[in-house]
Amino acid sequence: MTSTSVPIVQTSLVVPATRFRRRSVISRMPLRSKIALGVLSLVVASAAVAPVLPVADPLVGNLGARLLSFGSHGHLLGTDSQGRDMLSRLIYGTRTSLVAGVVPILFATAIGLAWGTIAGLSGRVINTLAMRSVDVLFAFPGVLLALLLAIKLGVGMGTLIVALSLVWIAPVARIAETEVARVKELDFITAARSSGAGFGSILVRQVIPVTLPAVLAYSTSLVGANIAITGGLGFIGLGVKSPTPELGSMLQEMQVVIYNDPSLSLVPVIVVLALSIMFPLIGDGLRDAINGRGRAS
Repeated sequence: MTSTSVPIVQTSLVVPATRFRRRSVISRMPLRSKIALGVLSLVVASAAVAPVLPVADPLVGNLGARLLSFGSHGHLLGTDSQGRDMLSRLIYGTRTSLVAGVVPILFATAIGLAWGTIAGLSGRVINTLAMRSVDVLFAFPGVLLALLLAIKLGVGMGTLIVALSLVWIAPVARIAETEVARVKELDFITAARSSGAGFGSILVRQVIPVTLPAVLAYSTSLVGANIAITGGLGFIGLGVKSPTPELGSMLQEMQVVIYNDPSLSLVPVIVVLALSIMFPLIGDGLRDAINGRGRAS
């Protein structure tokens, strides 16, 4: 009777603990990070369902209703210099900026994680060669590298994704290599090697599950900077092709009327600034939660 009751007691204790750990990542995030995550979720949801929202066509303008101010009838945020609804263009422009901000980070994270992980687990020679290659990418300032690639490849979403992906591979690879170098000296890696586990098994089952959360937290922080760079490229005409709405290009279009009604130009600036702040806050919160330093501040 006793022998059969012990496993039941152990199972009832272990399963809730495991579920608690899986659910507690967001709950352990600081309050400011939770607020940023909530606001960002609303922004992403609005951008995702933009085609079904009851807003005007962002590409169709009315020259007879150009430069309307905030609160105008039928145009809550006014209109731009071509009479296009600012609220509609803001929603679709945010959608474009989110795609241009997130997708390159996904590619850079995948490539950088693989690069840094292999370098960290390999021998001294391969590690040196791999990380010196990373140093070559670090030699070019990120904004300058994105600018040169955009000029060379031409404007468009594809160009933005390629250029910005290359910008962030090196930082992600450096973080991944640092994490792997720390993890590979831990006891469970030594035990896995002693038990005869191969390189691939250690990589997939032991190293990546431990290093991935830290890399993802860092990559989340990079999205904000990436959106700011995207806006900068759009402002100088090297972003997506016109007339596709994008926050940076919207600001560039409105600079001709900035002295007449600066409030119209402030809207895309505020959104870019908010997105650039929210992603780092979420990334910092994820890092604190993973490291067990979450707090209510």
